[in-house]
Amino acid sequence: MPLGWERINVRRSAPNKNIVFIKARPGPDEGTSKDFLERLAAQCLPIMNKHCLAVLSLEEYQPNLEFWGVI
Repeated sequence: MPLGWERINVRRSAPNKNIVFIKARPGPDEGTSKDFLERLAAQCLPIMNKHCLAVLSLEEYQPNLEFWGVI
């Protein structure tokens, strides 16, 4: 956990101890999105541990069509 943050009453184990909250957008595909974000967090764990990285939340946001394709 990042310094100063601790989750209390966690219902299930976290896929990445360096990410405190994983939030998907509410809607009909919320379960699929949450599963995808959790798998992504698990894949990032070795990289985050190696470089001592931690984040408060990994969240899904609504697509912003204005910035698609901008390099």
